[in-house]
Amino acid sequence: MSSWRYAAALAFLVSLSGCIEITTYVSPSASGRVIDAASQKPIQAATISVADHPGLFTQTDAAGRFMLVPATRKTRIFALGPYESLPPGGTVVVSADGYAAREIAVQGRDNSLVVALDKAR
Repeated sequence: MSSWRYAAALAFLVSLSGCIEITTYVSPSASGRVIDAASQKPIQAATISVADHPGLFTQTDAAGRFMLVPATRKTRIFALGPYESLPPGGTVVVSADGYAAREIAVQGRDNSLVVALDKAR
């Protein structure tokens, strides 16, 4: 088969399937609230970080809510269907000034964490 036929066949296949992007997660995804264990009030500016990923962190808002977006790697390939892997498990570290830090194991996507922190002694 001549090279122009290969090019035409490839163009036809791309028009059918397109360039598909595969997303591979390299850290967990989590969201939820951080509260004071005694008063049940939200803790503002608490830090949520991922162990083994020093640059991946977020802070809580005034209502104590947070959303930790996972680190991803994207690969473009030619395929017939989209694919997205689930975020892997990992350890999330929650800390705030005046409170004892807490480590939480996260599996896949944890979208409803409520983390209660005890005051430091």
